[in-house]
Formats: sequence, structure tokens, C-alpha cells
Amino acid sequence: MQISNTRKGERAVLWALIVSAILAVSKLVVWALTSSLVVLSQALDSTLDVVVLILLFVSLRVAAKPADESHHYGHGKAENLAALLQTIFLALILAALAREAVERLISAPPEANAPWYAIALVGGSLVIDIFRVRLLTSAAREENSEALRAGALNMSGDVATALVALLALGLVRAGLTEADAVGSLVVSAGVAAASFRVVKRSVDVLMDRAPSARAEMITEAAGRVPGVTETRRVRTRGSDRELFVDVTVATSRTASLERAHDVAEGVEREISRVAPGSDVVVHVEPNRESSDLMERVQGAASAVEGIQEVHNVLIHESRNGLIKSLHVTLHAKTGPETLLQDAHRMSDRVETAILEELGHGVRVDTHIEPLQPTEPGRDVTRERADVVLTLRHLALEQSAVMGCHEVLIASVHGHLSIVAHVTGQEDLPLDQIHEASRVIERKLRAVHPEVGPVLIHFEPASALE
Repeated sequence: MQISNTRKGERAVLWALIVSAILAVSKLVVWALTSSLVVLSQALDSTLDVVVLILLFVSLRVAAKPADESHHYGHGKAENLAALLQTIFLALILAALAREAVERLISAPPEANAPWYAIALVGGSLVIDIFRVRLLTSAAREENSEALRAGALNMSGDVATALVALLALGLVRAGLTEADAVGSLVVSAGVAAASFRVVKRSVDVLMDRAPSARAEMITEAAGRVPGVTETRRVRTRGSDRELFVDVTVATSRTASLERAHDVAEGVEREISRVAPGSDVVVHVEPNRESSDLMERVQGAASAVEGIQEVHNVLIHESRNGLIKSLHVTLHAKTGPETLLQDAHRMSDRVETAILEELGHGVRVDTHIEPLQPTEPGRDVTRERADVVLTLRHLALEQSAVMGCHEVLIASVHGHLSIVAHVTGQEDLPLDQIHEASRVIERKLRAVHPEVGPVLIHFEPASALE
């Protein structure tokens, strides 16, 4: 779509360029015949349009080029540079026009001839200028192009000067030439104000100025993504048409690499929704300012080199009078080939990391265990139908359980590994789910001592419908 719009903008500029060239030649011919300064100023304005439109056409071609090894952020700023140069040219014309107007006000105006064909040419030029303004404005709106906006502004200045010139030629025929100078000053002031806005907008983009409203919008968008605990930095550069966004967000320090990646993708999608077409880079950092003790302990232990999993974390708080103390115990997994001396050093590093996180006065005890590889097992669900029946019976004894629809049993190293899927009410609290699972496991092992690990998966009854 952007390529199509760019070609439409180029066609609009090319059409305006051809018309400007024809008008410039026609006005020069009429000036040679009439010696009218008004017509001469119009001829110079049209000649300037030819130069400006050539510059605009080239800038659109350059800006449409993709990023390369020398221009990592593309060539989009060529449009803003062209817009800046256009307004400089426009300022020169305005200065000359204002100077001529002042001179005419303080001195006797020169004699001028205003034949009908001069008025007809300027009138026709006015109609064409209005058409060109609408054409370039439409292209600028569709492409969101600063250069096309500046081109449309330049053409709108032509409309104003054509009106003044047309009025001046009419007044010349009536003998009131002073109105030409006054009108020229008024038009110059209006176009100068509009030119200042274009210059400011172009300089802002060239200097990578980031509007505060845009940064706030992006910050709010990033903060809406689940998993983002803080939006720490937002940097933007470029224009609305080609915007580059660099954002840093924080997430839970216990989040896995995959989860952090999902958070980053969510931030990219949300920012692209509020700033379509933007190029977004997201950096995810761990949030080390959490007040949750469990998260802080898990984060500190998981950050130790060699630790691949942290589980069974328990935090005990006790008081001796006014003195509060914490006792942290945890299990950490590492490679099965780790030797005792290496495991002991790793345990020391885990304990040190937790002490640095929580402060001294905390007791930390760790158990380092091997990360088990994939173990071979055999499906014995049909063979151990007795265990299946016992588990179903024990599960349905629990008030939290509505049904037991699947049981899988595997034999691993002489023990039974069991997975059971049960249903419950959607609003069942998690603590009741955990307690029911614990009771089922305990009673099952009492009946079948050969039972090893048991996983009971609760799901809402509506999930089976």
C-alpha cells in the first residue's frame, strides 16, 4: 500500500511540475509583452515552482528507498530536508515580494499595462493553482508526507499571490495601483506564518524531537500488555509516516525466556496498534523491585550460573520478641554430572545471592538435585485397572471433584507414574483444589504403595462440553 501511495504522490508532483513549466513560460511571454511587474512576479513564482517540484519529486524517490547498509533507518528524512529547502525558497520569494510592496508604498508606483489576456492568464493560473493544491494535499494526506505538505503549502501561496495579482491587474486598469502593495504584504504575512509551521515540523523530525504526547501514548500502550510491570524508557525518532520506537519494559524476574519473548511481542503488537507502520524494538528487563518474597528468592536463585530449575521454595517467618527472622529453604536442579564439590559451591552461590537480595539475618538452606533426563516408561493403564478404579473412587469422594474422565498409568523404574484429569466447578478456589489433590495422593499411596509421582489435573466442567 505504501508503494502504491508513493507512486500516486510522484504522479501528482509530476503533473504539477508540467503545469508549472507551462505557466512559467506563458507568464514570461506575457511579461515581455506588457512589462507588468505583477505578471513578472507571477512568472518568477511559477519558475520557482518548477525548481521546488523537481526537488520534491527527487526527494520522494529517495525517501521511498528501503534501508541499506549505509542508512539503517531508511531515507525518510529526505522528505523533511526537501520540505525545509522548499520553505527557504518560499521565504526568499516572500522577502522579495514584501520588499517590492514596501518600495511601492513609499515611492511612486511604476507604470504598468494590464491587457485582457494578462488578466485571463492570471485567472486561469488561479484555477489551475487551486486544482494543484487539492491534488498535492490529497496525496500528502494519504502518504502522511511532510514534503508533499510543504509542496501543497507552496501551491496555496501561489493561489494567494494569484488572487493578489488578479486584483492588482484589475486595479491597475482602474488606476488604483496602491492596493497591490498592501495586498502583497498581507499575503506575505499569512504564507510566512504557515511556512514557519512547516519549518518547525521539519526541523523537529531532522533533530529527532519526540513529542511528549506520542511518548505518553506509547507508554500507555506498552503498560496495557499482560506481564509488563513497568515501562522504563520510550525513545522515538522519525515522522508519523516512518516512526522508529525503542522501548524498555520490565517483567517478573522469574519469567522464562519464552515468556519474556511473548511479553516483547505483545508490546510490539500494542504499539503497532496505536502507531501503525512503526518499527518497534523492545528490550525486556527483570523487575528487581518486587515486594513479593517468593518471587525475589526464586529470581535470585535462578540467576546463579548452572541452576536450571528452582522449586519447593518455603519461607518461614518467626519472631523472638521484636526481632523477626526468616528461614528460606529451596530445591535447585542442575546437571546430573555435577560433582559434590561443584554442587556445594553452587549451593553457596545460591545462598549468597538470596542473602544479597533479602539482607543479612536470613538463614538459607538449599538442596541441589540432578535435573532428570527423559526416562523410559511403559503404559500399564489397562494392566493396572485396579489402580484406575481406586483413584476414580477416591477422587469422587472429594466434594471439590465432579468427575474423573481420564487416568493414565506408566511404569517407570518399578514405580507407577499416574496422571489423572478431573473436573470441578469454575469458581473453585485454588487452595481447595490443592488440598483435594493432596488427599487423593495420600490415600492412593496408602492403598497402593507402589505408586510414585501423581499429577492430578483439575479443569472446569464446561471445558468438556
